[in-house]
Amino acid sequence: MESICGATFVFDHEGEPDLIGNELTSGAYRVMVGRAPAGEGPPMHVHPHTDEGFYIGEGELTFVFGDREVVAGPGTFVFVPRGVEHTAHITKPLRGLLIYSPGDAEHITQPVKSS
Repeated sequence: MESICGATFVFDHEGEPDLIGNELTSGAYRVMVGRAPAGEGPPMHVHPHTDEGFYIGEGELTFVFGDREVVAGPGTFVFVPRGVEHTAHITKPLRGLLIYSPGDAEHITQPVKSS
């Protein structure tokens, strides 16, 4: 298990959670596969150094941005560029991929202070 952005993911294989790691992409991106139960996500935040991509294979993930919500079901890919305020809540048990780039950067979650 690993906590990523406030959600606890269970990975479907032993060892590191990477499905595709830095060594295969020369640090361009990382791909992790996992599953997580329905539940609340982290507070609004940004990732100052990394872009994020989510592929939902099963379940549902609701993304909240400053001006809208996006409900992502099976077969959906959501791209969140670095610096974009967002959060996500797992609304139905999830199985999918988390992709971030660059893969050799620290994937920092920086909370956004409400005004």
